[in-house]
Order: sequence, then structure tokens, then C-alpha cells
Amino acid sequence: MLYLMVKKLSSRDLNKTVVLCLVLLLSGFLCQAQLVVEKNVPGPVVTAQSVDRRGDFYLAFKNGTVAKYDTTGRQIVNYSPKRLGQVTLVDPWNPLKTFLFYEEFQSIVILDRFMSPTTEYDLTGKSQSFIRLACPSQDNSFWLVDESYNGLIKFDPIDQTIQSKIPFNASIPIDGKILFIREYQNVLFASLDSGGIIYFDNLGNYQGVIDSPACSFFCFSKNQLYLTSSGSVFIQYLYSNEKNEISLTDTYLNALLIGPRVVGTKKEGGFDLLR
Repeated sequence: MLYLMVKKLSSRDLNKTVVLCLVLLLSGFLCQAQLVVEKNVPGPVVTAQSVDRRGDFYLAFKNGTVAKYDTTGRQIVNYSPKRLGQVTLVDPWNPLKTFLFYEEFQSIVILDRFMSPTTEYDLTGKSQSFIRLACPSQDNSFWLVDESYNGLIKFDPIDQTIQSKIPFNASIPIDGKILFIREYQNVLFASLDSGGIIYFDNLGNYQGVIDSPACSFFCFSKNQLYLTSSGSVFIQYLYSNEKNEISLTDTYLNALLIGPRVVGTKKEGGFDLLR
């Protein structure tokens, strides 16, 4: 169809059409490649961040507060705990039960949809010495990374019992320290300070490794895993070898993908909403 339409054009018109098409295509590529700051929100340095399944995003700040924002960057609600401390990991995938882990307090706090605390779990004594990371599992248990045991613990918060212990051994390619963990689609992912993201099934059985730069945070959008490293957002599709990359300036610590927008948390504090 396109071939027949082109044949009816004169050579002069055809040249103009081709030039116009090239200009439009080039403009489209340039627009896609350059992110523009839509909104700047000043604030303290962000210590933890994530997105819920509805697309709202959550930022935990160095001053101990946690804020929830909609996709336009408007703050919806704020949580100011009585005991101030830095949140190590926030997981709001279930917005009715926002999960906060405090490494310094060795505790987990669950917030309701109004960002009010409902339950606090003391992890002291639940490991051989020290829990460095924790995240929720879809079966309502918690994954814990035990510093001295050098392995994973699956902990039942209702019965206050350890369901299983998975030691890191020669069969699991752990080279260095685990920096971040997150369960997604019944799979537990863990990033290493030496690079790469290893993953386990819901029972803690090692499944494989995703080649990636070292990162202290990663997140998911549909069937994509993404992380920020060296001024770029690296996107890895979970069920194929396809990869993408979004360039950022080195002013950003991490990024969140919110539909057509990118939330860039800034090194000096606060965040930008880019598009």
C-alpha cells in the first residue's frame, strides 16, 4: 500500500516527503532520548524508595519520615514515626500493608493505607546475630538476610517461628555482600556488591543469576527489572534477553519508573519528576 502511494508522487514531492519523514523520525528519537524535568521537589536525602501496584511511589528520607506520592509527584500522605531512624528498605507493593525495615532497630513496621503503623516486629534474637536486610513474601512471611549465618531465613511473623534456613554455599554464586532484596512474582531477587542479581524460588532454592551492574536498589515494572548505575537506568526483561537503557545525569542516586515518567532521587536531597 505504501509503495503504491509513493509511486504516484513526483520525484520532487518524494524528496520533500522523505526529508520530512526523516526530520520527524529524528525528532522522535531525540524526544525519547532526552528526559525533561517536569517537577522538582526539594527535601532531605532519600534512603529508600519503591512503587506500589497502583503506580504511587514511596520515599523514605534521612530525617526518618516516609511519604507517599501519586504519579504527578503530589504528596498524598506522610508518616512521621515517634522513634526516628533511617528506613533501610520500604516495600509498598501491597498498599494496604506498607513494609518498612529498620536495620539499626532490627525491626519491621507495617503501615496501613493511611500510613499509620499497625504492627511492629522485633527481629532481635531471630538470627544468630544480626539481620542486615528484610523484605515481605507473598505468603505473608518475611525473608531475612542473616549477617553471621551467611544465608537466608524465612520467618513467620504470626507464629514467630523460622520456617526455613538457606545457607549460602558453593552451589550459590555469592561473591561479596547482598545489598538489596525484593520478592516479585513469587521469586526472591538479591543484588550483590560485586555485580549481578541472583534469584530464588519461593522456597529459597537457587535458580540463577541476572547479569547486571552492582546496585543497592532495584525495582520492577510489569515484566521488567530495572536499576540505576553510572548515570543510567538499566532495564532487563524478565522473560527474554531484551535490555534497554535510559540515560540520566549523575545528579541522581536512583530512579523509579512511573508509567511514562521517571522519578529521580537526587544526591543532594529531594527528587525530580522527569518525562
